[in-house]
Amino acid sequence: MNLTGTQESLAEGKLLAGKVAAITGATSGSGLAIAKAFVRQGASVVLLARGEERLAALCETLGSAATGIATDVGDPAGVREAFARIGERFGKLDILINNAGVQRPCSFEALADQEVAIQVNTNLLGPIYTCREAIPLLRAAGGGDIVNTSSEVTIDVFPFQAIYAVTKSGLEALGEALNREYEKEEIRTTTLIQGVALGEGTGSTGWDHNPEYSGVMWPRLQAEGTVQRVMGKHGGQSVESVAEVHLFIVTRPRGQKLDVVRARSY
Repeated sequence: MNLTGTQESLAEGKLLAGKVAAITGATSGSGLAIAKAFVRQGASVVLLARGEERLAALCETLGSAATGIATDVGDPAGVREAFARIGERFGKLDILINNAGVQRPCSFEALADQEVAIQVNTNLLGPIYTCREAIPLLRAAGGGDIVNTSSEVTIDVFPFQAIYAVTKSGLEALGEALNREYEKEEIRTTTLIQGVALGEGTGSTGWDHNPEYSGVMWPRLQAEGTVQRVMGKHGGQSVESVAEVHLFIVTRPRGQKLDVVRARSY
């Protein structure tokens, strides 16, 4: 008997066979690692990111299991269109990974309007928009998982990260609110408090965006021990290990919910 697609995945015992997952910030860093891990486990993966060329190249690498939709998560109309396309193609969504994030370290009084806007739009408004559009599709699947990527900056607040900390704290509040509102519909929201993750495509985290960083920020963060606390003795966790955490979260049996998970280097 010839088995193809979902049937073949089920026969091979893949953990996400038949599942549809949407991942924001999917072309680099943790998002890229999550996309690869989910495809390996049999999921159909929708990659949401702004770079059309990178999306096309990644879809070619991942094969027919991957669909790329160029999306700015901070644009509500664009998010609405992207999830409409997901609904048209798959009729449901099982997993939403809100991984996209931007940080622009800067002394608070020197923050430019655009630096405030890009962090708020990407880190907080983006997940609000994606969750809002995903919930009907998660409901159509009979329930599913939302994983929102927060940061340990909400626990250990660093200097020069005021707006980033505010947006991630708001994201954590969003996760708690969604859990309360939708748990009876089997829609689970997990906040992943993620530490530094290193690997393919991580590139700049925004620390070198402002020239003030090298002369003022970095020396202070080193002197106060912030860098050592964040990196840990192992020098950061890998994006592949972060992807494994995501896989663990979304494969929990029904009846179990992980409200908050912290994954960090030590």
